[in-house]
Amino acid sequence: RVAIVGITTETVPSWEKKENYAPLKFESAVAVAKKTVAELRASKKADVIVISAHTGLDRDTRTGVVHEQSLANEQVAYQIAESAGADAVIFGHTHSELASYKVGDVLMMQPRNWGMSLGEMDITVERDGASWKISSKKSKTIPVTDATAVDESILAIGKPYHEAAEKYLSQQVAESPAALSTAMSRVEDTALIDAIQMVQMDAAKADVSFASAFNLNVHAPKGKISVRELAALYLYDNTLYAIEGNGKMVREALENSARFYFNRDVFGYNYDMAEGVTYEVDPSRPPGSRILNLKYKGQPLKDDQPLRLAVNNYRAGGSAGYTMFPNAKVVWRSSLEIREMMIDYFTRVGKLPAAPTNNWKLVGDRAEELISAARKNAGQPELQ
Repeated sequence: RVAIVGITTETVPSWEKKENYAPLKFESAVAVAKKTVAELRASKKADVIVISAHTGLDRDTRTGVVHEQSLANEQVAYQIAESAGADAVIFGHTHSELASYKVGDVLMMQPRNWGMSLGEMDITVERDGASWKISSKKSKTIPVTDATAVDESILAIGKPYHEAAEKYLSQQVAESPAALSTAMSRVEDTALIDAIQMVQMDAAKADVSFASAFNLNVHAPKGKISVRELAALYLYDNTLYAIEGNGKMVREALENSARFYFNRDVFGYNYDMAEGVTYEVDPSRPPGSRILNLKYKGQPLKDDQPLRLAVNNYRAGGSAGYTMFPNAKVVWRSSLEIREMMIDYFTRVGKLPAAPTNNWKLVGDRAEELISAARKNAGQPELQ
């Protein structure tokens, strides 16, 4: 008897609007997994129990070093494997791959995100009197490439939807006055990130906007720009919030963002840049003092300066260490996803920005080192 238990991340309320998940409540993933496995062993007499969990691993599998989490209890795959009493855990959340790993006798596996690899787990059982016992278990990941054989019947099911999507993505919606790229977006201001900021500031009527470079491999050619290029610029299904903030909140958010240059646990997509202010980032300085010359409308930004801030729903929930945002008053929410808003905006205005505003830059002893490294790695695929 084989039981499969599904577990989702308990941190959904941190980034999702309550009306989208009410009346559901989210309990401890570890506690619920442990309770459910015990019930399945006792009442259902399950011989094999596999947990399929939407959560990540909070540590380095080679060194055991525990990583900093952007939200408490977001990455608890290890804790589930360690305490739930299951035989195997298949997990996914951190956009990376783990072919095979054991916590005690519990086998763990994480295939790559977006179907970039398939996970295969083999569990062998043998008769043990009236019941069964596991004699071996192993797992591996299988990369999905252009050479991977396709199932024609599944292709046929998806064909009309795929063709409709391709037609929509190929629509020309605007023009780019120059060839633009996001490759250097985490070390210098770029026109394509400014394009996101333009949309957010316009829609939220914001004084200051925060945005990230989700994808460092976006290229907008000079000339006609399609929906495809704009959609690639904003990968996630985030919506936009306008919140009541102040200068202190902006400074703290930028200081939190600057951790990216030191802390490998800070993913690149959690590095936010601000528009509506000017500032410098000095990675050679101690934490809390890396943001220099922060100005608003040409004047030093005071902590008590009231500001209307544009942030996505994920940031508004305090994810990735942005703890300055969750308690702020939300004064407006978008009904559309930011990606859709970008398509609508540039269809209307017709042109992407020709050049960045250059409202921020890296300075100090490490600036050139970081810029050179980014230039060297330009075009390389990211893991997350």
